[in-house]
Order: sequence, then C-alpha cells, then structure tokens
Amino acid sequence: MRHAKLITNTLAGLLLFAGISQSLLAKPLPFRELDLPVAGFSQQHHLAKTADEHLIVSWVETDAETSTAKFAILEEGGWSIPLAVVQVKGKLADPPVVIGLSDGSLAAAWMPYRQGATDRYAADILLARSIDGGLSWSPALKPYGDAARIYDAQMSLAALPDARLALVWTDMRHASHDPAADKKTNRYQLMASVIDKNWQASPEIVLDDDVCSCCRSYTDAQGEQLVTVYRDHATGEIRDISAVRWQAGGNPQIANVHADGWVIGGCPSNGPSIDLTPTAGVAAWFTAADGKGRVKLAFSTDQGAHFNSPIELDADASGYTNALLLDDGSALVSWRGRNGPDDELRVAKVTSKGKISRQTTVYRGSFPKWPSKYLALARVGKQAFVAWTDPLQKKVRLVSLSLD
Repeated sequence: MRHAKLITNTLAGLLLFAGISQSLLAKPLPFRELDLPVAGFSQQHHLAKTADEHLIVSWVETDAETSTAKFAILEEGGWSIPLAVVQVKGKLADPPVVIGLSDGSLAAAWMPYRQGATDRYAADILLARSIDGGLSWSPALKPYGDAARIYDAQMSLAALPDARLALVWTDMRHASHDPAADKKTNRYQLMASVIDKNWQASPEIVLDDDVCSCCRSYTDAQGEQLVTVYRDHATGEIRDISAVRWQAGGNPQIANVHADGWVIGGCPSNGPSIDLTPTAGVAAWFTAADGKGRVKLAFSTDQGAHFNSPIELDADASGYTNALLLDDGSALVSWRGRNGPDDELRVAKVTSKGKISRQTTVYRGSFPKWPSKYLALARVGKQAFVAWTDPLQKKVRLVSLSLD
C-alpha cells in the first residue's frame, strides 16, 4: 500500500512539474497597454463589440455622491469621445454594459441599488437603447415584473439577430437570509428575458430554479441559440459549473460542464465564462474542490450541449476566468493566478489537446474587491483585449494582445 501511494504521489508530482514546465516554455504573447479616455477615478470595467466589430469599453467614474456610467469605442483613428449613459446617486451594483445590436444601434444595461430597500442586496436592472451612437438614450426599461427581486452584481447579456437582446439575472424572490429558512423554498433562481427590436420585454423565463447566489453568470449566443454558464447549486452544497442552452421561447436544457464536486457552504463569488462559434464552444471556470484554487477549461464540439474532459491551466489560482475561441480551434484564456502575496493577470493560448503554446503575465499586484474584481476579455480581428481595474492607480487599465 505504501509503495502504491509513493507511485501515486510521484506521478502527481511529475504531472504538476510537466504543467509548470509547459507554461515556462510557452512563448509569450506580445501586448501593449492602451490609454483609456477616462477622467479621474474609474472602475467597474466591461468589454463588448459593436455590430461592425469595434471594441466598446464601458466603465464607471465616481465622486463622493454619484456614479456615472460611460463608454468609448476604439475606432480606426483612436478612441471616440467618451459619452455618458446614466448618472445615479450612490453606487452601481454591477459593471454597466454597453453592447452593439445587429442593426447598428447600442444597448446599455446598468444596475442601481434600490433606494430605501430593507434588503441590502436588492437592486434593479435598467435597459436603454441608442440609435445615434450613444448621444441620446431611450427611457429606461425594467424588463421584469413586480415579483422579481434582483440580486445585486448578477447580470449577463448577449445580442441576438433582428436587433434583440437577451438578459440573464439571479433572482432571490424565493430566497431568505434567515439561516433557519426551509432549504427547499430558500433558493436563488437564474432568470432571463428577451427584449425585441421594439424594445418590449418577453415574459420571464426560469433557466434554473436553484443556483449559487453570488457567482456571476456569462451568456453568449450564436444565431438564436443561447448558452448561459453559471455556478449551480445541488443537494449537499455542491457548487459546480453548469451550462443551460435556451432560446427566446424558453425550453432550457441544462448540462453539467464538469462534476468537480466542490462542496462549500457559501458562494465563492467566482463565476465562469463561455464563448461560442457556429460549431464549437469553450468554457473556463474556477474550482477549489480539494482546497486548492484551480483554473480549468473545457472545449465543446456542439455549441455547449456537451463538454470534453477539462484541461487544468493553474493549480494555485484566484480564478475570475474568461475564454475566447480562436480561428485555429485553440482558446485564449485570462485569469488571476497567485504569486506570493500578489495576484497575476495571466493570459494563455491553449490547444484543444491541452497544450499551452503561449502564456503572458500582463500585470502583477493587487486587485479590487467587488464589483471590479473580475477581468474582461474581448477579441476584435487579430487582436485580443484584456481590461482590469488597478486599485493602486485607481483606474481601469486595458492591454491589446497580438494574435497574429
């Protein structure tokens, strides 16, 4: 038995050494930092694209009393003039999103806290549309009924054909913060709505009636097919990653991305991500099922209906992953790894066989807490962009990585 244990430990050590060696031998990804047109303290970053494939960066500028959601577009000649979407009193619960719709218009979503609410986690999601590049915005739309109880810092969006928009949020209408509450009824739900080209919201869709409360979801679409990845919640406090495929009419179909078996008595606030192409998909996530923070990646050959066995990228990580599929079938992944007392923003190119062909450390230092602790990743043509909030410089930072 001792001999078998020695062999097992030796193999584990060799595998870990092989993974470290692979990342050390990987060629770097060249990158450069871009100056953002922000004024003063900025945070709560988000990356998206216009319909004609230009990068959109949105962020929040704050002062002592207000938060202003702004955005700018990276055009051929440089940054567009930064424009404001909305200004609210106090803080915004989640990074605001500005996303391009298929007809060339823009949609914006932001999450203000409910003024005077007894529940400190209660927020609203408001949507607006602009047909003039963000110079003016439609009246704010609340795309759900009065029964909804939006849990703060939890929304994801995806553009659909015919200038429509999919919205996903975590709802706590059946949740209680009382530890003695009945677990069968005390649950968080993953909800969705689709906003049509006339800016009318569909009836609410229940995607999953029992999910982990604080982990952010991520939604992507190919045509009419939507896939949302999220941290699920199962009996025994198991909190693994699931993917739900759904369309505007509902009919959610849930699949487990991988059975990590992470048992934790609370939400780790560390959500997954997904990227789809017409034939494939890739998901990235964080788990600590054995007490070690691990970043994993899984490819799909059927747009997220099923996922291959996971590839482990880091066994000492903080998580907050993003993933993109590249033209050659590989994936670009960003995450926060650990290096002593600091975190590192790492970016790697990974083949579907699990080989790390390129890896780069973009930033080393501290990261802010909620709601700016996630990274953002987007691709435009032969370039990828990574954004994060630097708590020491008190601003959103952005780098461009060459994929050519």
